[in-house]
Amino acid sequence: MDRSQSAEAIAGRATGALFFIGFGSLWLSTGLSALHRLNSVSAGGVAVIALALAIPAVRLLRRTGKASQLATSAAEQAKVKSVFRIVNIIQWSGVVAAAILLTIFHLQLFIVPAIATIVGLHLFPLARVFHYPLHYVTGALLLLWSAGVVLALPQEKLPSVGALGTAAILLVSAAYTLTIATRATR
Repeated sequence: MDRSQSAEAIAGRATGALFFIGFGSLWLSTGLSALHRLNSVSAGGVAVIALALAIPAVRLLRRTGKASQLATSAAEQAKVKSVFRIVNIIQWSGVVAAAILLTIFHLQLFIVPAIATIVGLHLFPLARVFHYPLHYVTGALLLLWSAGVVLALPQEKLPSVGALGTAAILLVSAAYTLTIATRATR
């Protein structure tokens, strides 16, 4: 792989990590809220975790940004953007549909694992389009986690424990991605 492709891949990993950091922080806040533990101190802790991960991601983007824009053809960029857009439209439509249907059937306690399942599923096509096999691992972990909490926990714990585990999977995946991307720049 030449230097420009390497820079492109690293920029892509940093961008993906930023998405995982943002959504992982949201899941962490959701889990703390479900436990009635979201307050100024815990929100500050979430912010510290997010910043501790986001700062290295932004640094990687700055180091690799210009090289990554030159490495990919316009046609390839358009294809990736199109697939990303379609996958995310399907994901968000699924999230909305699941939330509405589970609410209609008075099964709101299952919304968190349902959304985590949808998020996990959406990572499979993204793993292929971004050429990043770790998305398969993260997606599979989200699916296993969602099924596990539904099967093993009392329903009243699904919103809190389900969200906290989803946060952990996303944040650890972001941290791992940043670690290997940073090593690749050395």
